[in-house]
Amino acid sequence: MKKIISTIILLLSLAHSQAQIKVTFIVKENTTIKHDSIFVTGSFSKWDSTANTAYLMKPYGEKQKSITLNLNAGPLRYKFHRGSWFTVEKQFNGEEVPDRVLTIRKDTILKDEINAWRDEFLIDKWKTLSLQIPDTTRMRFLGSLANLYAFNLDYYNTDSAFYYTKQALQLVQKIKSFSNKAVENENTAALMQLQELTAALLHSLGNYPKALEIRLDNLKLAEKEKDKFQLVWALGNITIDYLSMKDFPSMLNYAKQQDSVLATLDKNDLRLQLTSFWSKLNIASAYYRLNKLSSALAYAKEALKNNSFDSTINASWGREINGRQLIADIYSAMGISDSAMKNYRFIIANMPPWAGNMIAIAQTGMTKEFQKAGSIDSALFYGTKALSYYQNNEMNVRAWGENSLYYIAELSPLLGELYKSNNQPDSAYKYLKLSIEIKDSLYNTDKLRQFQTLGFNEANRRQQLEQQSREEKQQYETKIKMYGLFSIITGFVVLAVVLYRNNRHKQKANTLLHSQKQEIETTLGELKITQKQLIQSEKMASLGELTAGIAHEIQNPLNFINNFSEVNTELIAEMKDEITKGNLEEVKLLADDIAANEQKINHHGKRADAIVKGMLQHSRSANNATKEPTNINALADEYLRLAYHGLRAKDKSFNATMKTDFDESIGNINIVSQDIGRVILNLITNAFYAAPLPHKGGFSDPNYLHNPTVWVSTKRIVTPSGDGGVLISVRDNGPGIPKKILDKIFQPFFTTKPTGQGTGLGLSLSYDIVKAHGGEIKVETKEGKGAEFVIQLPFA
Repeated sequence: MKKIISTIILLLSLAHSQAQIKVTFIVKENTTIKHDSIFVTGSFSKWDSTANTAYLMKPYGEKQKSITLNLNAGPLRYKFHRGSWFTVEKQFNGEEVPDRVLTIRKDTILKDEINAWRDEFLIDKWKTLSLQIPDTTRMRFLGSLANLYAFNLDYYNTDSAFYYTKQALQLVQKIKSFSNKAVENENTAALMQLQELTAALLHSLGNYPKALEIRLDNLKLAEKEKDKFQLVWALGNITIDYLSMKDFPSMLNYAKQQDSVLATLDKNDLRLQLTSFWSKLNIASAYYRLNKLSSALAYAKEALKNNSFDSTINASWGREINGRQLIADIYSAMGISDSAMKNYRFIIANMPPWAGNMIAIAQTGMTKEFQKAGSIDSALFYGTKALSYYQNNEMNVRAWGENSLYYIAELSPLLGELYKSNNQPDSAYKYLKLSIEIKDSLYNTDKLRQFQTLGFNEANRRQQLEQQSREEKQQYETKIKMYGLFSIITGFVVLAVVLYRNNRHKQKANTLLHSQKQEIETTLGELKITQKQLIQSEKMASLGELTAGIAHEIQNPLNFINNFSEVNTELIAEMKDEITKGNLEEVKLLADDIAANEQKINHHGKRADAIVKGMLQHSRSANNATKEPTNINALADEYLRLAYHGLRAKDKSFNATMKTDFDESIGNINIVSQDIGRVILNLITNAFYAAPLPHKGGFSDPNYLHNPTVWVSTKRIVTPSGDGGVLISVRDNGPGIPKKILDKIFQPFFTTKPTGQGTGLGLSLSYDIVKAHGGEIKVETKEGKGAEFVIQLPFA
């Protein structure tokens, strides 16, 4: 028996010794401040955080340290420190480094990097920024500091967060201006991250409209980059602001857009799990607040199903708690009190003390449940605890990216009702008053108007994108038809030549050629029809630019009319109050203000009326196609402004200097104003196109880069025949027109613009219109010095 026991012990000891394997830890310190003593700790050392020399790493190669330990095979967790948990490693952005987890079964070499230390996080970054480092590295460090000051409670400081964010944004713009296409996407991603950090800061301060404005700009960048994960991220962030502003239909709209994009992504992408969780939870949250509880519960459960729950991983645990909180709220709204209370109690019992925000939210839910059950004392107990947290931990809530006033505004009317039920009217009044004051600061008229304006502008932008997509598709189809038509014509011509050469000595040659001639004439007839369609397309493009300019001109007086009307409404309300008080002097003053505003409304109404009448006059001229006396100076000036504002409506970044020199002695000349206006509009639009902004890519002359300019002038002349005439000049300081294409610019379908951006008919139609008026159009240009188009028209 003893021999058997001895044998078993020997086998066990052999198995144990065989399970010992060599694990080599190699670590590189990426910090500016370097250290001699770095220790490894983990499950193998029972997380020893002392300066134990058994786990001290030794120098290894350049800027690295190493240690080899004999460890048991199986699961392994480890981290690095410098002698205590106060000096434990940190992530670059200040977050905790998750345990490195793996299973070892044979001799293993593990290579890791340390990006920051807990006790030197700020000092190390400040020291790095004081050095001569690349702009991209400096931008990363500035962004890390901004993130730390914005969302880490130990360092929370909004002023510092804004300061470092601003510096990082300026650096991104500098890098983008000098970067090539290879790094453009990376810089755009950095810009979006910094803008989102700014938006989150503004959101935590209660400035929801400005936060939404920045996040909508991020959405445009994501759409431009065509990165679907960036698009999902941008759409999800937008839902946060709509939730806080209680615009739940818009929140649902963006959450569903987020979910639709996710449905098109690669199912094997590891990022899909996280984004899918928040997408489903956003939809559930919107449905819950819209009182569509069955749909809300289904999406909330699906969100939790997409979350791989691990109580040891903060991110997974946080998602689990958020999902449970929403499910508890949904059960509460459905009247399933037991399930709601079970989830609320789970959250309160399992959340760590630093997660007080989630505990307070759960306590709010319990307050509502106790209120419904008639347990007023219990409801007041949990309600006052939650309110006390929000009132005394404003910075904690901001570090979570939220504003404590939002939660206080939700809780205070609930407490008011509870105190009223408990026959404590003074306390009830106190909390109801608090609710009104906070809601007025968060949801005042100005903020609501800003939010509505942002939503309206975004809806318009999406409509324009859809319209642009339809137009591009139509242009593509038209181009394909043209190519097909030209191919048919070419085929017919080749066929005609072959048949002519093969049958020139035959008696039926003339008949065959005649038949071919008829076929070609038919094809050319179809080509002319297509040409007319293209001409109409060119006219519609000009009309679109003209319409955008007119809309801008009319918008100014309309804005004045709307603003003064709103002011009069408020003044009339004040006047009624003063009449009620019998304060006649104040009433007279208010009446004078109203009368003055009415005069301004009348004045700006006449401005809009004049603009509309002018456009109607041009419309009649186009329809009648007859010459009428026209002030050519006013016409040129008007179309200069309309062309500029039309381009600005398409691209807000567009800007240029406009200079005019009009000969006032010209007076009126007989022209078809709509046609000549189209010619002037076309020339001015081309001039603006020749003078793009530097960031659009353009001429390299330094003077031109800083001052793109378009000149428009008129001059009275005496023609060789002795009759009077007028010269209209449109000049730019762009790169000029190359000599090799100068003879082609008035040919139909010739264009220097990229494919899909021009038909090549603008100058051709302008040439025909001027000739029809008995005039001439010429161009003078020098490469590198700009171009000047001159129209000469007779008076009659």
